[in-house]
Amino acid sequence: MCSSDLFVVHGYEATSQVLRDTTYRVMDTDYPDRRSAPWAEHPALRTLLHSIFFTDGPDHTRVRRVFSSVFTARRIAKLEPAVVKLIEQRLAHLAELGADGTPVDFMSEFALPLPSDVIGELLGVPEADRPWFPERVRAFGAILDLGAGAWGYLKAADAAAAELTAYFADLVAARRAEPQDDLISALVAQQAEVDLDDHALIANLVTMFNAGFVTTTHMIGNGLTLLLDNPPLRELLLAEPDRAGNYIEEILRYEPPTHFSIRWAAADAEVAGVTIPENSRVLVMLGAANRDPARFAEPDVFDPTRTDSHVLSFGAGIHYCLGVALSRLEGQLALPMVLRRFPEIAVVERGRRNKLMLRGYDRLAVTVR
Repeated sequence: MCSSDLFVVHGYEATSQVLRDTTYRVMDTDYPDRRSAPWAEHPALRTLLHSIFFTDGPDHTRVRRVFSSVFTARRIAKLEPAVVKLIEQRLAHLAELGADGTPVDFMSEFALPLPSDVIGELLGVPEADRPWFPERVRAFGAILDLGAGAWGYLKAADAAAAELTAYFADLVAARRAEPQDDLISALVAQQAEVDLDDHALIANLVTMFNAGFVTTTHMIGNGLTLLLDNPPLRELLLAEPDRAGNYIEEILRYEPPTHFSIRWAAADAEVAGVTIPENSRVLVMLGAANRDPARFAEPDVFDPTRTDSHVLSFGAGIHYCLGVALSRLEGQLALPMVLRRFPEIAVVERGRRNKLMLRGYDRLAVTVR
């Protein structure tokens, strides 16, 4: 399906092909430069376009190798006790707020701050500073959505990018002076030998914080509503907590937090027999691919007992999400702990889901007594 220079890819196999084929590039600096788009004057766009999320080729490979070397399975596993503690603290806060039966916003009081706490713990952001992040991360991330309306958020995103950049510049300097057992210290220790300057390091820290924050927030919020809408499946999870991994995979398939990504063709290419001319944009529909009936039986049924899902919610190929293990860990721990702590939790009001790319609730009023 196409319109002028925009093509939409939505089948599972075609989507997987585009994500893995390096002919289809992320929206890196080459693309706006070819269209004379004034990205360099905006701090938010400069930060995004200098991160591994929006670079390709040797620069992407070099920086990703550095982050992959410290963002290890061992480091994530070591973080699990801290994640459990952070979840318990947030649950205690929910219990306090809703003790008299007053509805509590699950998104702002749990699903939003928890990933901020966790990514902050991983990077080495001091606990006292973490409440400062959500407002700025949301402002920064608003420009990632599709459509002209997203550009209306650019001024706020620029201000947020400037503040986040200044914060991480100070934190990098502090870790260089006094290293600690955190990811920023590990990255700083490798800078000289891998040719990673502070500009690139800080741009990647800002975007990593954002990526590790918003998607996990919506995964938790979407997951809670799916479980509360399906009481037998909720009870099955509580009875067999070892199934938590399968539940998270099905939540990510059925209601992914990110519904699409965008690529552009650096040369003439072909997908599913359709020619994609050079410089064309390609809208890669992750959510649609995860419900492709040619790949998934009864795709519109939420079924956590599925096996062999291999969802595309975290992408594929060289831009496969670096933080996938951490996001899955948070979901696998958080949702069962919420249900055990609040066996009668109920959603009394659901907020809007009006974003195209990042699909989640802006508010979920729940009772927890």
